[in-house]
Amino acid sequence: MKANSPVGPILALAIGLAWAFISVHRFFDLPDLVGVVAFSTALALLAPAAWLIVELADRPRWVMAAAAVVSVGGLVAAIGNFIEDGVGIKSFYLMYSLGIFGGLAGLVGLAVTLAIERRFRLGVVSLATAAGVLGSEEAGGGLLVLAIWLVVAAGFGAGRTSFRS
Repeated sequence: MKANSPVGPILALAIGLAWAFISVHRFFDLPDLVGVVAFSTALALLAPAAWLIVELADRPRWVMAAAAVVSVGGLVAAIGNFIEDGVGIKSFYLMYSLGIFGGLAGLVGLAVTLAIERRFRLGVVSLATAAGVLGSEEAGGGLLVLAIWLVVAAGFGAGRTSFRS
């Protein structure tokens, strides 16, 4: 991604807003399908979230491996969730469960590998994202994800080096 590219901040904002919507959508009288699509979209956005972190960390090999786990887990969970709840094929719950487990385990692994690489701020982003995903619907964790990814979006404006400690 080019240094002055608007893609990073826009993606960071989209990630945060998608998870925040998960936390607040139940306060509105929306069809169930809106919640299913929103949750599946938020899960799918874990993939670019992981790769934004990789980009900010200057692509160490182990960080890239952990990001791949997050990406695959998020996408598998998104597809499984949509088919299970959106289409109504309940047997896809296993696919969703395995995907969400992989995505969350990947976020924790990403935080650990970032800490090993001495990218502590990015490790906090990864760990806070995992915590927010865990509490996204009941505990308002999506708002935590919004807050942390707003900081990431602002960090792009300050320059990528702001995340390197």
